[in-house]
Amino acid sequence: MTPVYKISLPESSVWAKLESHNPTGTHKDRSLGPWISYYAKQGAREVAISSSGNSAVSAAKYCQDSGITLHAFVRRDIEEYKLSSLRKNTNVILHTSKTPKRDALRFAREHDILNLRASTDDRALVGYEVIALELIEQVPSLDNIFIPTSSGATLAGIYQGYTSHISNRRTQGRSIREASVTSQPPSFYAVQTTKVHPIAGYFDKDFLSETTSYATAIVDNIAHRKDRVIQILKETRGGGFVISNRELEEAKKVLGQAMRLASSDGHSRAERKGSLASTNRIQLGWQSALVFAGFLKWRKQNPNRARQEISVCLFTD
Repeated sequence: MTPVYKISLPESSVWAKLESHNPTGTHKDRSLGPWISYYAKQGAREVAISSSGNSAVSAAKYCQDSGITLHAFVRRDIEEYKLSSLRKNTNVILHTSKTPKRDALRFAREHDILNLRASTDDRALVGYEVIALELIEQVPSLDNIFIPTSSGATLAGIYQGYTSHISNRRTQGRSIREASVTSQPPSFYAVQTTKVHPIAGYFDKDFLSETTSYATAIVDNIAHRKDRVIQILKETRGGGFVISNRELEEAKKVLGQAMRLASSDGHSRAERKGSLASTNRIQLGWQSALVFAGFLKWRKQNPNRARQEISVCLFTD
């Protein structure tokens, strides 16, 4: 279970779910652990993946655990620490490319091996369901969840976890009230960048496109899951937000101030239900700043709701 942290923000009740506490420091572990394990049991001994970095690092660990050779296709400008991590894995064959997604597809086809694509393989969703189960325990009265979104697999998996849990409770003959679970999932919000926004741009028109973004993990312009994710956002009365680099910088500044305030007030350890985190263990990565910026944009549009409702931001780095 990854910890949650209560962010000290005036007139708001907002928590951070800290996915950097996973084994390789990313929420991708949630998906790739059970996903790769499944294919290992099916006899896979060699697979490919294209990645902006985190997925490849996570896949390297679980492929190594399962005795699988991983062909990792990454961009040439991948962050050095991620590249270094991949090079340390003896089971990884590294391919740097201008077009990693296209090259991984072609390589897998030519060599008749599995290409791990969260955007098209629903087995990638299964591990993300656990995030919902943890949040039900940690923040049971959750109203809103904000998720940094690329392919939409994380968002779809968490939603699947909520709906499966509620359905199972009903099947077992327990009322929602008896089970201490809300009768419906929280409102879901997808947060994307001004560079890549095929999903959030459906809801948010208040931005100017940019050619670069600090949040480099948001890369999926095609978004095979777009229609399904938009349907989830509508069903849960949520939506999407598109965030600029300026808004990313501001969100990182506000978040840093909130953390310093918590420490100075003597609350270096967060309130908790399930688990907690100390302020000095929270990383301020750009993907986390992205989702927090989405919350800030929502709060500006909905000040009354922000005061009354409980929100969670999924911090993924």
